[in-house]
Amino acid sequence: MSNCLTTILLLAVAVTTSTTTHAFTAPTLQEKYFLRPATALFGGKRRGRLTNNVAVDEDGNVARIMTKKQKQTLGNSKMKRGSEKATVAISPLLAEWAKEDSSTESSASNNNNSASTSSSPVSATVFVPFDNDDDEDAISSSSNKKRKTNKKEQQRSQRAALSAAQSQQLDSLLDQIDDLLQTTNLDRVELVSYISSLVQIGSSSLNNDQVLLPTLKSIISTRPKKDEKRPSYRLAWVGSDAAICHIGTSLHKVPLARLQEVFLSLGYNRWELYEVIRILGPFPTVRNTLNGDVKLTKLTPTTTQKNREGVRMQIAYTSMVDGTGKEILAGKADNIKYVDLDVWFANEKVIVATIPPGEEGYEQDPLKGDGSNVLFFVVEENLDEQLEKLRAA
Repeated sequence: MSNCLTTILLLAVAVTTSTTTHAFTAPTLQEKYFLRPATALFGGKRRGRLTNNVAVDEDGNVARIMTKKQKQTLGNSKMKRGSEKATVAISPLLAEWAKEDSSTESSASNNNNSASTSSSPVSATVFVPFDNDDDEDAISSSSNKKRKTNKKEQQRSQRAALSAAQSQQLDSLLDQIDDLLQTTNLDRVELVSYISSLVQIGSSSLNNDQVLLPTLKSIISTRPKKDEKRPSYRLAWVGSDAAICHIGTSLHKVPLARLQEVFLSLGYNRWELYEVIRILGPFPTVRNTLNGDVKLTKLTPTTTQKNREGVRMQIAYTSMVDGTGKEILAGKADNIKYVDLDVWFANEKVIVATIPPGEEGYEQDPLKGDGSNVLFFVVEENLDEQLEKLRAA
């Protein structure tokens, strides 16, 4: 039995020695295509990424495929090994310096921690605000805003009640002035007293320095819509011919000429004055149109005005359209005519103005006496119709 085993082993050794090839001998066809296993992987020393995913047994066959979790553990283990292997050599002097620095920092941090723990008995979970000044400022500002709003609401309510009472007084005064203007021989002093009381109602204590200038600005800067018209007024009464010449062309002084009406149209920060002059004889009615820009400034009250609110209106005439329809431009700045008016009352119904005094100033109240410097304008709702009636459209 032993002899048989030895013979079998000798035959196997002979077969293996006969089938081996050297490095310089070409493999046979059988060795090339049939003897090698089909699933063998030849990674060699250089292993790619694919070899990490596949496990191979001793025969070269694929044993198993690695899962994603196994890949992550394998990568983490490799990273740990790499970090353990990666050691950097540090000089001894640098190491000693680092130790000294770390020891000082640790002592300082311990001191700070001990100080903080000893000074603040409050635990770390309790919130302590740094400063309450911002909150106090916010509360005070909100309270101030509320106070301001309350004051504004009170003032608005008082003004509403006062405006209702004032509107009744103004309407009654306007009716009296209208009736007085319809008379043939009117009393100038009485008329001026009515106008002065009208201005006095508008300049009440609560509305002083708060009504006239905004109202006049809103009237002058009106931009009407399609169906609306610009605010228009008619010169209902004037104290003297000098006051008419102050704002107009003075062409009514021509022989055979009579001044019929003077109209005023405001809006778009513009001033348009229409002079309707009738010439005696077989001549058509002449209408002169003066166009200018308007600038408003507040007047400072004096002792004679008795805290009365006033606005200085400066008119800069830049062009004129004569009776023939020809437009005459001022051209140069030297040719622009500047006209000043002092307005004492203005709303959608009435405008009361006076000619500014000379160098002597307001030594007397301009709304007292015979009213030689007073210009009284009333609202004109249908300006185009009035111009057509006068044949001056």
